[in-house]
Amino acid sequence: MDIRGLIDCHTHCRFSPDGTDEPAELAEKAIELGLTAWALTDHCECNTWFEPEHYGIDSETADSEEILMYNCCKFHNDSKEPVDTLKERLNGMIEFVRGVELGQPLQALDIAEQIIAYDDLDFVIGSLHNNAGVPDFYFLQYDKMPAEKLSVLLDDYFAQVLEMCEWGKFDVLGHLTYPLRYITGKFNISVDMGRYRDICAQIFKTLIGSGKGIEINTSSLFTDYKTTMPDKQMLALYKDLGGEVLSLGSDAHCAEKIGQGIDAGAELAKECGFRYCTYFKRHKPEFVKL
Repeated sequence: MDIRGLIDCHTHCRFSPDGTDEPAELAEKAIELGLTAWALTDHCECNTWFEPEHYGIDSETADSEEILMYNCCKFHNDSKEPVDTLKERLNGMIEFVRGVELGQPLQALDIAEQIIAYDDLDFVIGSLHNNAGVPDFYFLQYDKMPAEKLSVLLDDYFAQVLEMCEWGKFDVLGHLTYPLRYITGKFNISVDMGRYRDICAQIFKTLIGSGKGIEINTSSLFTDYKTTMPDKQMLALYKDLGGEVLSLGSDAHCAEKIGQGIDAGAELAKECGFRYCTYFKRHKPEFVKL
């Protein structure tokens, strides 16, 4: 894997509920790999911002894996001082991008507005990990779901992504087609994406019109899904519609996985006609030749 000169703009450290390593460990790996820019984008799941008890959930009796989805105010509250220190230390060593993965902003708009108001953020990924009122796509049992219900679930997902893009207070849209990682990857259920081409075109046009971008998320290359989110077909549609702002992200949750799949993501971008990838400083795009 030679990704020298490229970027990894979607990574998580121990300040994400499901991350493990210290920010400095991720930074060391990014420098070792020769990345031009690296973004630390810990989770802020707006709809699970508080302790589980705030939502009427008993953390002692609830499923321990599901409890991990709750932020418990780790983002920024706990991370600000160590990340400030790291940022000073990295000056001149790598282009450090201070970011956040903003999950489900429209499901708790007050929290989303609070987070995006932080004046030390360079970069915001807008993500949808669950439809409103439904658990994270990771937890759903798709093999027990009638085809009609699955179609409704995906209809709602793309409609809610479009609504989030119309709100638009982020820099790039994260891992479009995220549910397919589980529906197709884990449960081997085929989905006719032709059904969603028109709404994906609307999503892309909305982003392009407001100067926002998308990411190629490479994490699912290392799952049973074995393709990027979004895939080549969707990426080509984005390019055909005039999309130019394109980030690359491994979605690493530990230092060891920083940069994984970034080479494949860059090659895919070039195959679709892109010449540059993008990182952000103070929410302004910076372009890096692929």
